[in-house]
Amino acid sequence: MKMELDVRVPIDSTLEEELKKLRIEAEFEIVRKSLDARKKPYYLYRIVIDLPEEVAEKLIREGKVREYKGVEELSIPVISIRKSVLIVGTGPAGLFAALILAEAGFDVTVVERGKPVEERVKDVSRFWKERKLDENSNVQFGEGGAGTFSDGKLTTRVKDKKKHFVYRVFVECGAPREILYENKPHIGTDKLQEVIPNLRKKLQDLGVVFRFSTRLERLKVRDGKVEEVHLKDLKTGIETVEKFDYIFLAIGNSARDTFEMLRREGIALESKPFAVGLRVVHRQRTIDRMQYGKFFKHPNLPPADYSLTYRGRERNVFSFCMCPGGYVICASSEGSSVVCNGMSNYKRDSGYANSAIVVQVFPEDFENDPFKAIDFQRALERAAFVMGGSNYTMPAQKVWDFIEGQSSSKLIEGGYIPEIKSARLDRLLPEPIAEHIKEAFLYWSKKIPFFVPGNATFVGVETRTSSPLRIVRREDYSSISADNLFPIGEGAGYAGGITSSAIDGINGALSLIERLKK
Repeated sequence: MKMELDVRVPIDSTLEEELKKLRIEAEFEIVRKSLDARKKPYYLYRIVIDLPEEVAEKLIREGKVREYKGVEELSIPVISIRKSVLIVGTGPAGLFAALILAEAGFDVTVVERGKPVEERVKDVSRFWKERKLDENSNVQFGEGGAGTFSDGKLTTRVKDKKKHFVYRVFVECGAPREILYENKPHIGTDKLQEVIPNLRKKLQDLGVVFRFSTRLERLKVRDGKVEEVHLKDLKTGIETVEKFDYIFLAIGNSARDTFEMLRREGIALESKPFAVGLRVVHRQRTIDRMQYGKFFKHPNLPPADYSLTYRGRERNVFSFCMCPGGYVICASSEGSSVVCNGMSNYKRDSGYANSAIVVQVFPEDFENDPFKAIDFQRALERAAFVMGGSNYTMPAQKVWDFIEGQSSSKLIEGGYIPEIKSARLDRLLPEPIAEHIKEAFLYWSKKIPFFVPGNATFVGVETRTSSPLRIVRREDYSSISADNLFPIGEGAGYAGGITSSAIDGINGALSLIERLKK
């Protein structure tokens, strides 16, 4: 019988040593691993072992083991009549929707305005070195979506068990096996740049056709259905008009020109809350000391992370997308603008930690007009560009100087790509947002030892935490404006992060399959 049990492992020991003490010699599989950093840190493993039935029943009665239930495999029905599907975007939502639909027997075409990972990495590197921005191939646009240049975090608050399917697919494509059981799994941007091409190859083997450097220009809607799509080859400039039975929009939250097109074509959109703010950079050792106390130098402990919230008078302030051992990167996708994001490699070994510190903004702040919200984002990004010197250098200011309203003479020495420059970020943000950030840091400085050292530095500006709009859809994932249009993922306003976006793509695909079965 397959049984599971929890094993506590001190940081000075190993799982194998603790199993020997318990006289467990059977082969085992790790299904869960978490770190408890309170007091003296230790790891808690959940393992599965195969025991004879009589032994298992005895140990169950003694309360030492539990029967292992396992995770139900995802079942993908096959359709009887082949249908054509266009998927716009190669982020997690688009790629996993393509996987499900291809497995089900659809003819799937995926278009992406950006380039394949191999070329995209070169474009991003050129941008950081030479400050030459390709507005269709950058940190936001290209194969893998914005998550390709991130920490590759897979944690999600979504309870959907399909996350295990997502993790298994990533592992099949070369991701570290520990993401199957880590409490806070992550892949890292360096590993993601290997995993995504392997996922593309898997999809191509299933018959999926990829067309890169191809941008969606128009959807022609008639009688509640998308009748044709206009696609532009960005290399040749040639525009084609094509027909598909179904269209999945997985466009990401930075596709502002596509949002404008959807508005023109009468696709229903609505405002939604999002958040804006700054990134804060610390030395990683500062965060380790904050979280691990006197054990912060222990070699068996990973780079520490944190999650903070502050309930302000009118708006909440919270940390977002924390990157241990990472970098703040310039993640612009539009000319003459600066937007920053966080990125870590698999080993998280930069020596610096960063996190977005953002403040809630609401639809009523923009008269419930999502395009006024986008204008607000743009204005901040363009102001940050000018503050940094109009060459994609990111403006920065020490945290205490931000609080006290003065210029910074010296900034933190590392943890950013490509460059930062001293600027008055306290004057960049609207006063209500800046004041809420100041209040939050004054509160945290009193409550959390070491969190606000003298060299902690803000970098700006963080505006792309989530989509400021939602493409309104029905319960079956189809747009209320076009029955054969399926908005999915973060850009559609229904997910946030790699795993939840992938799950949203899977669920959208399964919903279409269920519709055709009926």
